[in-house]
Amino acid sequence: MPASARSGRMTGFGHGGKRLPFGPDAATQSGLIPFCMKDVPMKANALPALLMACALAVTGCKSVQEKPAAEAVPVTAAPASPGTPAAQKHEAKIVSLPFRVDVTYSAKALTLLQETGGLLGVTADYYGAPKNPSADGLDPDLGVWLGGEMETIGAAPRSLTLKGQFDAARVAREVVGDPRVQVTAYAVRSPQAQDKMVCKGFDEALPIAVETGGTVHCTLKGE
Repeated sequence: MPASARSGRMTGFGHGGKRLPFGPDAATQSGLIPFCMKDVPMKANALPALLMACALAVTGCKSVQEKPAAEAVPVTAAPASPGTPAAQKHEAKIVSLPFRVDVTYSAKALTLLQETGGLLGVTADYYGAPKNPSADGLDPDLGVWLGGEMETIGAAPRSLTLKGQFDAARVAREVVGDPRVQVTAYAVRSPQAQDKMVCKGFDEALPIAVETGGTVHCTLKGE
């Protein structure tokens, strides 16, 4: 039997290889028992139970001090107010003022169009003078463009009726005076006629075009 056992004391190893006493007063000498309890008498076999109680006390204190992290609250954007531009809508008021267009040709222009298998395209653009000349979206030539239409007709003198549709509500908001119509014509499906033929249309206030109609006359260049 080792000498340490015969003397009634056993030794062990602590951190860093330091030999520590082991026995009834070992916990006090090694610092495992709080200083305030060093003078409290206890039995040798009471040491494990006391160490367990201290460990539970420390664990309980730690769990009480730690608080769970606060949950993140999602941030939602505020709804747009009714007064924002995105919430403003204009209701259209479509009206129709039909008018007549008479199409005529010189003899040479009509012969060229017929012999080359061409047709005639007739277009109408509706527009008005802007109340605000610096407003966005204005047409550089027409101002407030209100829409348009196109008809394709055969190579022959004839009359046709255009619909004359536009947004009256927009005219009231953005246009000074009456809406106008610009009528033009040109040869289609015939490259030769497109190069050699020209057509004179008309530009008139739409209410007047409704009363009097208008004329488109096509000739060859230089006639």
